[in-house]
Amino acid sequence: MSFPAARTRSAEPEVTAAAAAPFGFLPQHGQDEDGLAPFEPLPLDTWVRGAAVHPDLSSDVEEKFAGVPQLSASVIDDTVRRIEKGARACIAPCATVHPFGSTVNGFGETTSDLDVFVAVDEEELAYYMGFASQCRQERQLAEVQQQLGEAGVGPASPGRHQPERAADTGKGAISCAVQQLADFLPGHSFKVVRCLPHARRPLVTLADKGGELDEIDVSINNRLPLYNSRLLKAYSSLDDRVRPLVLLVKDWAKRMRVCGANEGNLSSYTWTIMVVYFLQLAGVLPSLQALADSPNTVQDVDYWGHPCEFNTGFVRAEDYKQERERAAARQEAGGSGGEHFTLGHLLFGFFHFFCHEYRWGDESRQSEVVSIRCADRRRADPWFLLCGKVHPEPNLHVEDPIEQRDLNIVLRRERLAQLRAELDRAAALLAGGGSLEELLSARPLGPLALAFARSGRHRPRRARSGGRKREGKAGAATEFHYSIQGSCGEVLTLLPR
Repeated sequence: MSFPAARTRSAEPEVTAAAAAPFGFLPQHGQDEDGLAPFEPLPLDTWVRGAAVHPDLSSDVEEKFAGVPQLSASVIDDTVRRIEKGARACIAPCATVHPFGSTVNGFGETTSDLDVFVAVDEEELAYYMGFASQCRQERQLAEVQQQLGEAGVGPASPGRHQPERAADTGKGAISCAVQQLADFLPGHSFKVVRCLPHARRPLVTLADKGGELDEIDVSINNRLPLYNSRLLKAYSSLDDRVRPLVLLVKDWAKRMRVCGANEGNLSSYTWTIMVVYFLQLAGVLPSLQALADSPNTVQDVDYWGHPCEFNTGFVRAEDYKQERERAAARQEAGGSGGEHFTLGHLLFGFFHFFCHEYRWGDESRQSEVVSIRCADRRRADPWFLLCGKVHPEPNLHVEDPIEQRDLNIVLRRERLAQLRAELDRAAALLAGGGSLEELLSARPLGPLALAFARSGRHRPRRARSGGRKREGKAGAATEFHYSIQGSCGEVLTLLPR
């Protein structure tokens, strides 16, 4: 098996339509509607020459982020072992526990949360949870009857309250399993932080009483993230610059409060995808999925709970590096074109790309899709838009490399505006010679208020404090424009379309 070289300025990799065209894209060749070649590497050299990048930026990044330790394997193994022991006692004897996420994909820290899922055969899960659900209902019924007896009301009629095996369905069995874990795992040195048995993806969050982990999310048969973790682990091992850059960008995003799905921002996982995508376009990384010879499909359910088939195939990092070494020995391929870029160059390039070069959409065209599966800079089509969230303003689309859904589905409209404002400020800071300390110590911008327009036939609302109202002629649209002063003195105005 022979892999094509990563993109260089002299040649483009050969990617077939079958390997490169994801759901939501139409295969294209040559130039796209913008007149740009999809596989043309980013002119990062030109960007760097036109900017005043701080001379110590690379050394500062390397000093602060190159040696960041990860959670030790012994801590992860001990936690997984205890959860697995509890799962086999309260769910099914065949249960196994598997970690995924940042603690195992190479982009974690010692403070990272641990994500695990309990893998159980579906028939076994339904069988055991059916009886567990019945026992739970019988116990609850007995408690109600005891309370009624103590109150002098008399026992409830048993004929009207026969317990049902509600866990016979797949979702019901998973919900019951999560409740079982919440009941049993405190006996294995865990504390239940929260239990969400009826969420879209049921899970229980634990804290290790005697260990180093404050937050452990446990789900049932949530297998797809395991493949994402393996893919990202492969990327983290291809180049020594990948992990420090990802850790830095995620740290910046958290400091600027534009990271965290629970607050309507992009998730930490999404920011990792964005960094890998930029490095692919810069010629530092290949697309391991596009280089795979054959698909490796698995059956699972998608984000919305529908059964689907997913392609989890990609070229292993070890195989790719070996083939590159053999090709270099045969002098069949040169460098990837990105070896000479320092961490400072790549950090500046990341913010410059998403601020100035990322193809934000307009009224006639959709935005570019960040896809590490293809890395060909295609724009989203209407089918792909169904997999995420749509806003009136140009949106940021990030494809999950395995599930192929839009990871912007958690991104709220006002947080999108905040994200773009922070990207603009970071790009300007680094282009003007700003240091790493200035980048990370900047105070987050104040919240942005969204402007809106109302028809003139409606009664206009009173202008909010700090805002100004502009009224048109009678019967015309009434527009409200809000100017918010940021914490650093900036005046930021978001106008309606």
